[in-house]
Amino acid sequence: MKKIPVNIITGFLGAGKTTAIIRLLKQKTSDEQWAVIVNEFGKISIDSQTLKSFAEKGSIYNISGGCICCSAKAYFRENLTEIINSGNFSRIIIEPSGLGGIDMVSEAVESNPNLVLMPKICLVDIHMVDIVRIHELPIYRIQIIKSEIIVFTKCDLLLDKFREAALKSKFSELYPGKEIREYSTISTLLNVYNAIYQQKSHFRLATLASEEFEDSNFHKKIFVFDFETTFNPEKLTGIFSKYPEILRAKGHIRSKNNWLRINYTLSYSNYELCKIKEQNEIVVITEKVPDYFFEQLNMGIQNAIIK
Repeated sequence: MKKIPVNIITGFLGAGKTTAIIRLLKQKTSDEQWAVIVNEFGKISIDSQTLKSFAEKGSIYNISGGCICCSAKAYFRENLTEIINSGNFSRIIIEPSGLGGIDMVSEAVESNPNLVLMPKICLVDIHMVDIVRIHELPIYRIQIIKSEIIVFTKCDLLLDKFREAALKSKFSELYPGKEIREYSTISTLLNVYNAIYQQKSHFRLATLASEEFEDSNFHKKIFVFDFETTFNPEKLTGIFSKYPEILRAKGHIRSKNNWLRINYTLSYSNYELCKIKEQNEIVVITEKVPDYFFEQLNMGIQNAIIK
């Protein structure tokens, strides 16, 4: 039985993992059958809902409510077994949670004789290179360090090429020796493989304690509003920007004219048209915050509702 290649596409919250996988799905040939395992930190699977619009039926496997590197690893192994036993897929792409590590995921793949782990790809939002507090998060650093290939995202939003070059240079100083590839070549990176990468994949960063990767280091909150509730998107984004504790916000909201998928990160935010949903859903992920934080945030979100 030919081994199934497995590509792990990691990256911090909002780095653009789902967008990159959609690009890959659009570029794959019709004779290829891919399974995509999506792991989301929140219980509402926003990213997998989006991916299902671009993938064949039954090819998206969603694991929500915990990271596959720790609390949800049993479900992850079950998904791998199901995909292998189906005999339907020629490749597996794994999108870990933006707050998830890589070691446990890699080990699960490498321990399975039916799979071959390809060099791990880490997407890095180039705008975050200048955000000092992000580099202080252990999970952000470990995703970069444990990946063999780095791909910068959102470079198209930088109008100054000198600025782009400066940020890439700064990144190389912070993480020396990392191989950097262009986003436009991401489809060609899926098949990169050699012994050197495999040796690197077993490197362990002893200075980072395992407890630093636990889900408890971050908080998530899901805000749900009924179908009739209508939001002002720009006002909602403005509210998120007032709280530096917010690392990521995503979901589906009803605006005055359309249903929109919201995508908020520390560096960028946008809204895209989406299908009609049964209700408004907003997932917010933060660093550790006091209990009253989400009560304050809820009041702010209420102010973005069109009366």
